[in-house]
Amino acid sequence: MHRTKLKGGGAVVALLVLVVLAGSASPGFSFGEVPKAIGKTVSKGVGKAIQAATQPGRATPDPPPGEAGASPLAMSDVPRRYLTLYIRAATTCPKLTWQVLAGIGKIESNHGRSQAPGVRSGVNSFGCCAGPMQFNLTNGPPSTWDAFGRGGNVYDPADAIPAAARKLCANGLAAPEPATDLCPQVLGGRALHLALRRYNNACWYVHEVVTWAHRYTTTRAPTLPRSADPFVVALAHNPRIRATSSHGCDPGPDLASGRLDLRVESLLAVLAERWTIRLSCVATGHSKYVQGTLRVSNHTVWRAVDIDQVNGTAVRAGNPTAEAVVRWLDGLQGPLRPSEIGSPFPLGHRPYFADENHQGHIHVGYAHETT
Repeated sequence: MHRTKLKGGGAVVALLVLVVLAGSASPGFSFGEVPKAIGKTVSKGVGKAIQAATQPGRATPDPPPGEAGASPLAMSDVPRRYLTLYIRAATTCPKLTWQVLAGIGKIESNHGRSQAPGVRSGVNSFGCCAGPMQFNLTNGPPSTWDAFGRGGNVYDPADAIPAAARKLCANGLAAPEPATDLCPQVLGGRALHLALRRYNNACWYVHEVVTWAHRYTTTRAPTLPRSADPFVVALAHNPRIRATSSHGCDPGPDLASGRLDLRVESLLAVLAERWTIRLSCVATGHSKYVQGTLRVSNHTVWRAVDIDQVNGTAVRAGNPTAEAVVRWLDGLQGPLRPSEIGSPFPLGHRPYFADENHQGHIHVGYAHETT
């Protein structure tokens, strides 16, 4: 849980500014313009909720994963130990599901498999968060881990997952449904949105957790197409995200299709808080392979996007606004950090590049979600 927030427009702040909510497990991005930002959350009564949610949980035998509603994806993607711990910790309060905990674990550390700093030892790149559920060790006193970790080992999922459950219950899921929905453009209930916003203050994060929770759930009833997901609809109608077909691609319908990787959707939402961008290519019309190779392009599998204008000006060498975007991207940490950036601006380290094929646009791509 290690997010950055930069003051927007065309200027890049020299140092990344962490936005940390009091008592939250991590800093985060706000969603911003789609819809208009809602005011700060009210923490009245949180003390009583913390006291209730940190009482010893009831001992309940773990049901078989099939009976717990685990989808085939959950069975293949979530390590058995983590699945057991998620199911057990979900008994902390009635509104919490193990799939929500698993969604957080997936985003934060790929269920402990991530090699990123702070997951298995030390702290993340910002020097604040640690463990498979990325608890903040520095805010407070007490820190978030001090408040919910019960003296356990933040790197041990057997301690970190129950602590995350206690935090979610204390921060909204053990209380009555709030009157205000902090993320009305995201599927799910108001209490869940509140709890997740207090875990990481960003509606894109809430959207990712809710989406992963759905993917991990066995569903027998017809499901809402992702193209009708209100987050996707809002993104497709965001006036600060434009599209052009002048490069032989057709990014407009691609954006509205609901097929984009969650990280691409989230990144576009955050970019649009700071700049007006024009998409030149997503998937439709892009070549299957990376030029000059037989390697399948991330565009082909909906994990990449090209941007050819920023704030109405063309991306090219010498454009300070476009360069600001690239350097902002290079400063991201956590799940939104791109796996690859191509642009006219040499950043001097791999896997970011400035070859002759990327002098007129910014290419942003992500590796496979389970890496």
